[in-house]
Amino acid sequence: MGTCFPAFVQSPSTSIIMFSVSKTAVVGSAMLALASAETLSPPFLQTALEVVSRASSSSEVLSLNLTNLIILLALKVAIVAFGLFSGGATGRSGTDSELSQADMTGGMCFLLYTGGDEEKLSCIARAACDSPVSADNYLAAAKLWYKMHNIIKAIPFNTKYQTIMETVYDAAEFSKNGGECSAKYNW
Repeated sequence: MGTCFPAFVQSPSTSIIMFSVSKTAVVGSAMLALASAETLSPPFLQTALEVVSRASSSSEVLSLNLTNLIILLALKVAIVAFGLFSGGATGRSGTDSELSQADMTGGMCFLLYTGGDEEKLSCIARAACDSPVSADNYLAAAKLWYKMHNIIKAIPFNTKYQTIMETVYDAAEFSKNGGECSAKYNW
C-alpha cells in the first residue's frame, strides 16, 4: 500500500531541530539587542525586544510572518536595483548605504504591524518622517511591488499594505514641508 504523503514531509526530529534553531536565533537576537543597548536609543531597543518577545512567546516554531519578511527583502532589492538602473549608481562609496536606526526601527514596526499590532502604524509613520529619503525609496519599491501584483496575480498584496503606503507618503511629505515629527508621530 502506498501512502498519500510525499517523501519530503518533516519528521518529528526535523521539527525539534527547527524549534531549537529558532529558539537559539531568538536568544541570540535578544543578546545582540542587549549588548548594543548602550549605543542605540530606546525606541529601537524597545521595538527589538518586542519583536523578540513576540517570537519567543508564541507556540509556533517560527512566528515571524515570512511573507512580510520576504516583502521587506524584495523591497530592499528593488531599491538597490532602482538606484543602479536609474543612472545614479556610484557604488557603495558614493552614498551612505547603511540603514539608519529609524529605518531599522521602522522595519521592525512594519513586521509588528503586519503581524496584527495596529498601534505600530504610528511607529512606521515616525520612521518615514524621520527619514523621508528612505521613505521615498521604500514607496517607489512598494509601488513597483503593487504593479507586479496587478500584472502577476501570484504576488501577494494585502489591502493593509495600501494603508501603510499612504501613511508613509503622508509622513514623508509632512517632514519635507518642515513638520516636527515628534509632535505628530509616536514611536
